Amino acid sequence: MAKSIQTLVYEELRKNILSLHLKPGQTMSTQEIATKLNVSRTPVREAFLKLQEQGLVEMIPQKETTVSKINLKRANQEKFLRESLELGIVRKFMEHGTSEIKEQTIFSMMANITKQRNCVKERDFVSFLNADDTFHSLLFAAVEETMSWDIIQQQCGHYDRMRILFVQDEAAASSSIEQHENIVRLLEKNDQKNAIDAMLHHIRRPEFDDSRITNEYPEYFQQDDATKKEFRLGTL
Repeated sequence: MAKSIQTLVYEELRKNILSLHLKPGQTMSTQEIATKLNVSRTPVREAFLKLQEQGLVEMIPQKETTVSKINLKRANQEKFLRESLELGIVRKFMEHGTSEIKEQTIFSMMANITKQRNCVKERDFVSFLNADDTFHSLLFAAVEETMSWDIIQQQCGHYDRMRILFVQDEAAASSSIEQHENIVRLLEKNDQKNAIDAMLHHIRRPEFDDSRITNEYPEYFQQDDATKKEFRLGTL
């Protein structure tokens, strides 16, 4: 079934926001985007509304629409969501996956790691993170838990933008690949406990330094709640 124009516009905008092609804090014009995408203004406005629900866009009626700046508190909540689902999926994969499904999935994960390496060699970090996500999604697909993966995809936009800033350092991307290889080795050995521990370490990434990223890209992050101007609705 063909995707609707609204869906195509939404996916294009979301892809550009998550890749930082549309930068945090950047103002977006409905008419300009409609012109570039060769669509009417209506699907662009509908896409903005959907992106606003996911915390990726801020809309001020009759004024402007901007790409949401990264909210550290939300990013950490998204990280917790992803951690909870990823650990659960490793457990389910180990306990309920058939031998055939495990073998096929591990083969696909190893092939995906090769793709990740090629992306790093080419310094294509956007494609690297896409391959990284595909690597993780394979476990969800293997045990038919794609709804959980869809939740991660839809709700982790702030954390995902921090990930792409983090892997701009080639050493960080290479470290991710090594961790992926370790996870696959443990899955292949049917070592559930250590596979779960390895996934937990991978998601938490102790080397993932929030302060380094916020200091390097301060304009991409929301100011502290204490200094933000709070909108107050009037009374009737």
